[in-house]
Amino acid sequence: MRKLLHSILLTISIVGVVYVGACFYTKDKTDDFASMLGQYNFLVKKQPYYVKIDNAKGRDEDGYGNYDYTLTSYDKNGNEHPIKFTGMGKLKQGHFLEVTAKGAYVYTYREVFEKDMSNDIYNKLSAQ
Repeated sequence: MRKLLHSILLTISIVGVVYVGACFYTKDKTDDFASMLGQYNFLVKKQPYYVKIDNAKGRDEDGYGNYDYTLTSYDKNGNEHPIKFTGMGKLKQGHFLEVTAKGAYVYTYREVFEKDMSNDIYNKLSAQ
């Protein structure tokens, strides 16, 4: 019985260490593994990120008109994060978006204006 309990505790510890390590590894990553882990990570909450569209950084990888954007975003505290999302077509150059994401997994995006974000974030995005 004691050996079984030790085995269970060791397994739980190993899984916990691997999970926490994967969370640290995927912080500020934009690849598919980070997106999948962010989607199912119960420790990460959904939050808005703000981006300014730069079509020079958008690519139509699949040839169907869906543009993949890898941009610099800012959270509500003004901290910088890389973000990758797919736009339904080529988005308007220079427009601002609020991207709702959980880790690297992007749920939605919508156009926002200067009044919808803090002055600090607006100034950082305008300088890009």
